[in-house]
Amino acid sequence: MDENRLKAIVEEVVNKAIEPINQRLDDPDNGLAAIKSQLDAASAGVATIEQKINAYGDMYKINDSNIRKVEERVETLEEDSGVNVPPELRLEPLTEAA
Repeated sequence: MDENRLKAIVEEVVNKAIEPINQRLDDPDNGLAAIKSQLDAASAGVATIEQKINAYGDMYKINDSNIRKVEERVETLEEDSGVNVPPELRLEPLTEAA
């Protein structure tokens, strides 16, 4: 048996073996195209969620800044009027996320 004939036989066997796999990959309901479509839809949703989380993070920083300003004003009034505030009513320092 010559080399070309052996190559042809191996190629034929391999092609027959991968044919069911190719059919599954080309299936319009469960194949690669369907998976890519689902992934694209999920990616769009994730991008929207990321934008909302970033917006909420920005709002949190703004609100925290405003709360700290009000806290400073209230502390000044409390000190001037001699009010003793229990520690549990004081704001804790904001810790930075890693």
